[in-house]
Order: sequence, then C-alpha cells, then structure tokens
Amino acid sequence: MKKRTLKLAVFSLMMTAMLFNCKDKDSADPTKPNEDITKALDDLNLTSPTLDKPAEVKSTAASIEASAKATEVNGALDGIAASGVVPASVSGAAADVKGAISDAEVSTLNGVSAETINAVAAGGTLSPELKALLDKASSNPALAAYLPKFTFPTVNGVALKGGRIAAATETAARTSASESVDAIEKVTVDDACLAAANATFDAAKARFDASKAAEVVKVTAQYNSDIQPIATEQTACTAGVTPVFAGYRTAAQQTASAAIADLDAAQTVLGPLYPVLKALVNIQLLGALSSINQLEAAEKQACIAKATAATDNAKAAQTANLAKVDAAYTAALSQATKLRADALASCHNQGGGN
Repeated sequence: MKKRTLKLAVFSLMMTAMLFNCKDKDSADPTKPNEDITKALDDLNLTSPTLDKPAEVKSTAASIEASAKATEVNGALDGIAASGVVPASVSGAAADVKGAISDAEVSTLNGVSAETINAVAAGGTLSPELKALLDKASSNPALAAYLPKFTFPTVNGVALKGGRIAAATETAARTSASESVDAIEKVTVDDACLAAANATFDAAKARFDASKAAEVVKVTAQYNSDIQPIATEQTACTAGVTPVFAGYRTAAQQTASAAIADLDAAQTVLGPLYPVLKALVNIQLLGALSSINQLEAAEKQACIAKATAATDNAKAAQTANLAKVDAAYTAALSQATKLRADALASCHNQGGGN
C-alpha cells in the first residue's frame, strides 16, 4: 500500500512539473510585435493631395453703344443745306427735344462755353445746373433714345460705377494636424516588444512630418507663383485705360463738331429748329463726356478690383490646399495610431511570438 502511494505521489509531482513548464513557455511575452502589423506601419505614407488652382476672376469691360436714332439724325444733317429739305428724322428729333426740355433750358445748353466743354473733356465735372438738366433730359424716354448707352465694367458679376468694389476673401477653416499629434498617447515602456512597436510608429510619424513639410512647400510655391503676376497685370490694366477713353472723348467731340458744322450750314433752312437741334447735340456731347469720365474711373477701379479678387482667390486656394495637406496628414497619422495599438496588443497576444 505504501509502495502504491509513493508511486502516485511521484506521478503527481511529474505532472505538476510538466504543467508548470508548459504554462511558463506558453505565457512568455514575445520579444517583437506582429510582423504583418509592423510591415503595414513601415509601408504607410502620406498621400500627396492634388492642389487646387485659384478660381478665375470673371470681368467685363466698360462699353459705349451708339444710339441708332442719333446716328440716323447726324447722317441726315449733312444733306439739309444742299437740298433745302428737313428730313422727317431731323424734325422728329427736334419735336422730341421740345417735348422734354423748356426753351430756357435750350438756351442754357446753347450757352455752354467751349471752355466748359474742354474742362469736362479733361475729366472735370458738370456744374449742378447742367447736371440737373442732363439728368432731366436723359430720364425722358423719347430724348434718351438719342443718347448713347453706357455700360459699366463688372468684376465677378458686380458692376463698378466709380466706387470701390471689395472682393470677398474666401477663408476656409483649417484643422491643425498638430492637435492630433499632441493628442497621441505617449507610451513609455522598457519591454523590448513594446519598444519595437513604438519605434516603428515613431519612424512612420517622422516620414509623415517630412512629407507634410514638403507638401507645404509645394503649396507655398504655387501661391507665390499665382500672385507673382498680379501687380504687373494691374499696372498694365490701369495704363491701358487712359488711351481707350481718350479715344472715346475724341470721337464724341468730333461727332459733335461735325453735327454743329452741318447745323450751322443749314441754319437758314432749319429756322426755329436750329437752336433745338443744337441743344440736342450739346446734350449728347456733355452727357457723353461726363459718362466717359465715370466709365474711365470705374474701369481703373476695375483693374484694382480684379487684382484684389485674384489675390483673394489665390489665398483661398492656398488655404484649401493647406487644409488638404492637414487632412492627408491626419488620415495617415490616424491609420498609424491604430496600427501602433494593434502592434502593442500583439506583444501580449501572439502566444510565443514570431
């Protein structure tokens, strides 16, 4: 009986030793993280975003459209002296003038001096009296048909009428990826496996940091390239305005001079229609010169507005592109953080390591 009991005791000790040895081997933590996970971390890189270009600044130039009725009347004036006949278009124009302004206002218009006309042609403003008279004439539909149509320039759909247009600066919210970096838990370990997992993550983050810096350099270079020509274009735009509008003034004065010459030549034939038609010519000339001055000022302001809008669009593109870089960085860092967590977990779950 004692012999049997001794055998059982020895067997029990052997089984305990075997179980102990097996448990110690199976529960030992690995010395390195899962290789598939660390390889995924090693292969992870920042995605290079496609950069946006600035939006196009859309604009239309100022324009002057001649009146068909005025062209018809001016053409008819040329033959009155020779034919002794007043065409219906000319007598009709005189009737429209008389229906719009008084005899006193006709006299006022015909009393305008050459000095006054030259001053307005040089960029000066009309006297309050003349401005009120011209406003009254142009507000009459019948008389307005003999005046040219003036269209002010536009920038991004907004008309400029001598005032300043402020291009809206687009600002995009930018999420700083550094906030995500700061939020990453710092894990300090002495365990070799955990240290290896963290080292692999740190190497990936270093790649992301370098790639992000390179992408920011690209964005900055594009922005600098986009804004570089703007100042030169604005200068050229402004310089080109003056000769264009000088040409408009010259054409208006030449047309008026030719019409007055024809009226003077046909004064006897025209009789009482002469001062009325001369007043119409002066309305056309003074109105044209005054409007040309406004158009020129608006066109120069449009040059500034276009430059401002182009700068704003370049800045908006830069902001959007930096946001893309931040988003790519945050996405890569998020993937890397998850992989690091998986790698750290694998240091306890591999059951003997790789």
